[in-house]
Amino acid sequence: MTITRNRRIASAALLTATAGALAGAPSAASAEEVAEATVLSADNLDTLKDQTLDGIPIGEMLTERFEMWVRDYGLTMELGKTKEPELDPAYFEATAAHAGEATLDSETKKVEGYVAGVPFPDVSEEDPHAGYKLAWNHYYANPIMGDNWIAIGDTRVMEADSGVIDRFTAVSAKMLMEGRTTGEPVDLGSGDEHANYLLVLTEPYDVAGLGIFTKQYNTGKADDAWVYVKSIRRTRRVAGGKSWMDPQPKMDLLNDDNQAVNAYPLWYPEWEVVGRRHILTVTDAHNPNEANPLEDEVAMEPPYWNPINVTWRPQEVFVIEATPPEEHPYGKKVLYMDTDYPLIYHSEIYDKKGEFWRMWRQSYGPITAGNGAPGLGFIHTQAIDFQRERATYIDIVSNKLNTPKLTADSFTPRVLQQAASGQLEELAE
Repeated sequence: MTITRNRRIASAALLTATAGALAGAPSAASAEEVAEATVLSADNLDTLKDQTLDGIPIGEMLTERFEMWVRDYGLTMELGKTKEPELDPAYFEATAAHAGEATLDSETKKVEGYVAGVPFPDVSEEDPHAGYKLAWNHYYANPIMGDNWIAIGDTRVMEADSGVIDRFTAVSAKMLMEGRTTGEPVDLGSGDEHANYLLVLTEPYDVAGLGIFTKQYNTGKADDAWVYVKSIRRTRRVAGGKSWMDPQPKMDLLNDDNQAVNAYPLWYPEWEVVGRRHILTVTDAHNPNEANPLEDEVAMEPPYWNPINVTWRPQEVFVIEATPPEEHPYGKKVLYMDTDYPLIYHSEIYDKKGEFWRMWRQSYGPITAGNGAPGLGFIHTQAIDFQRERATYIDIVSNKLNTPKLTADSFTPRVLQQAASGQLEELAE
């Protein structure tokens, strides 16, 4: 898979300039280019919107919801030019080696012939099945998940007028059972297993073990799920059919919001690509495995969830509207996925009435994977409930990717009991 974003930026700037000239409006080519490290804020937003960054009008890179965040909630954004993140070469090698093998059934929308890497590396927004192909790309080949991944987050719940109201430690982890790219075998377990997934709280003591372990399948079969029952100190299997739609413990998130979408794609009735554009994202923040105090990451003033000390850079994305099933709490998710690989930068979430409800987003930074390869990790996850004016901020204190010691045998429902007894952190060493 070839990285072509810089050419796309140049093309986008040329198209914008041409359109502007034809319309008699100021073109991107004639607009003033902002200097790197310029800070966008509510005070200068109207001035900067018509200026450019990497030749792209800044106003065109702000979604309606981000502009609202800047104007109404004081978000400031230090601007910088595009930088390409570095990923494990094995990820791209697997994609190239198996290019064209995966196909999408036009009737069932199921994937056949997938082996490893990104199943559909060259998706055009004109393709009538583009939304489904991108959904499958993310399901099989989200680049920050790798073959295995585990993250420990110092988690805070914040209210806009009073700041932090709750704090606890959460661990999220995933073991991919198919399509593995960092060494043999490509598949683990039985042929229908997709991944094992964990979300659990480990501190303080009174909530340790609260969470869920699920086995996910590539056939659409309902997840198998386990929880830890603290009163009897035992792990118990539970009905997992709808657990993917359940709220995450104590957070402004659903299980389905992990990495923007954490569901078998066909559980969503519709995936539609509605456009292609540039947005501002964070891809080169500090290493998540290096300690940073919260006051260096989030502004310590209302609304208490605005990220600081990061640089926002242009990235070209597909805009995807995902329609959940009727029983899902959400009415719609709008996802912003990189056009070169299936990394989602943020999602805008709407309720059943069609009103804007929540935003999920992550800031990313470079890491070295456990196998020594370059990788991309996230330094924090934000879930902002704009209707309730509160947010969950997950500050990542450990993010491990492709750790050789983490195997399918070490990643079973018993990790819930390990979490309750304070032993789970050993998996992230």
